Amino acid sequence: MKALIFATLIILTNAAASANPNEWVKKADDIRNPADSFEMQIKVETSENTSVFQVYLQGQDKTLIVTKEPARDKGRNMLMLDRDFNAYVPNLKRSMRLSLAQKLSGQVANGDISRTRWYGDYEATKIGETQDEVQLFLKGTKDNLTYAAINLWLKKGNFQPIRAEYLGLNGKTVLKRAFFEDYKNIAGAVRPTTLRIEDTNKQVSHIRILKMGKKDYPSSFFTVRNMESMK
Repeated sequence: MKALIFATLIILTNAAASANPNEWVKKADDIRNPADSFEMQIKVETSENTSVFQVYLQGQDKTLIVTKEPARDKGRNMLMLDRDFNAYVPNLKRSMRLSLAQKLSGQVANGDISRTRWYGDYEATKIGETQDEVQLFLKGTKDNLTYAAINLWLKKGNFQPIRAEYLGLNGKTVLKRAFFEDYKNIAGAVRPTTLRIEDTNKQVSHIRILKMGKKDYPSSFFTVRNMESMK
């Protein structure tokens, strides 16, 4: 009898977890990110220019971004610690504090490449579904996030992110739309390798993942000094 009760509790617990929108968001994060610590090389294509960055990420709150191309921008590196974002300007020989929401290039914000996880930053609520998709509303639970709120569509069954609307402070105004595209087997799983970002004027930018893999870092890696010295 006790074994039956225990088994029933496990089934009910698993069912509750599977119906929890926050757990769906976590699964979507796991699809986009291969591990707690990883490295990726990305290309950002906008109407203004094309840039290549080496991005080192650890957990939710540590990201070091090293500019590789174009050559004129080498040394313009960026560091995120929690929600503090700093950029090093070589010709000024000093770092400047920026916001995650501030424009990096084209329609791409700093936070679009430095703070890649939603779980823990947002509270998710299911607001709709179709035969193939489920729609969530993500409300920010912290200050100084890249976006105050997000409408997010996930594929039913596997929770792959399909598209998103990035919203303003009122939680209603659409600032930009994002589309998760070019799913490929990379870093041990099928993941979107292109993020297409479109603003309300239909101007489009792309973030393309060129390489991605798991990597561990020493505790001294994510520092302002390291950001300023890396090439």
